[in-house]
Amino acid sequence: MTERFSGTTALVTGAASGIGAAVVERFLAEGARVVALDRDGDALRDRHGDAVHAVVQDLAEPVTDDLLDGLGELDVLVNAAGILHRSPVLDHDLAAWERTLAINVAAPHRLSQLFARRLLDRGATGAIVNVCSIESFTAAPAHIAYTVSKSAMLMMTRAFALELAPHGIRVNGIAPGVTETGMNATLRADPAAAARLSARIPMGRFARPAEQAAAVAFLASAEASYITGAVLPVDGGWLTA
Repeated sequence: MTERFSGTTALVTGAASGIGAAVVERFLAEGARVVALDRDGDALRDRHGDAVHAVVQDLAEPVTDDLLDGLGELDVLVNAAGILHRSPVLDHDLAAWERTLAINVAAPHRLSQLFARRLLDRGATGAIVNVCSIESFTAAPAHIAYTVSKSAMLMMTRAFALELAPHGIRVNGIAPGVTETGMNATLRADPAAAARLSARIPMGRFARPAEQAAAVAFLASAEASYITGAVLPVDGGWLTA
């Protein structure tokens, strides 16, 4: 594997599991120094050991101005942390709604602000990649807070891209389809439910986290130097059906 990120530092949130963990592994394999952020410090250490600089932070709590202090020069930010609370629209709990929006929208917004300001202060360019969702484009039953948060993240990606483009800071996203992560482990463990869901996907299978990480790495790399404001579906064709 080529070392496209040699000499760069990437900050990845949600780094202990799922797509975030796969992104960390991809960046490490391509030569980056990685700052891995997650609320679960034990899971970070179990997954990545000493290969990363670990930051333990619950993104449901407000992101403070000093969160990035002491992390060195950052070149890439990947906002991969996210939660899904399942509930019918008429029964959705307010606390769960607020926590979902805090982690899935407010934290990426604040981290992107802090990251971009640091780049501007040192006169550097860089890249932000947001993990959006196919639910940035289409609703799903019992997912209202998640759908709202991911559609907000899509427009946040475009808004940041528009204002940061003159400074050489690119902002893009991926829109994963159903991916083999803990978020849907219970569903995938039910053969009938898994079969129904995979039948909805034109490619006939779920994504692997590494496939999402490959798309993130492309958008963060110099190979995507003229791409900003894009949200790339990585969904096995879900949105075409």
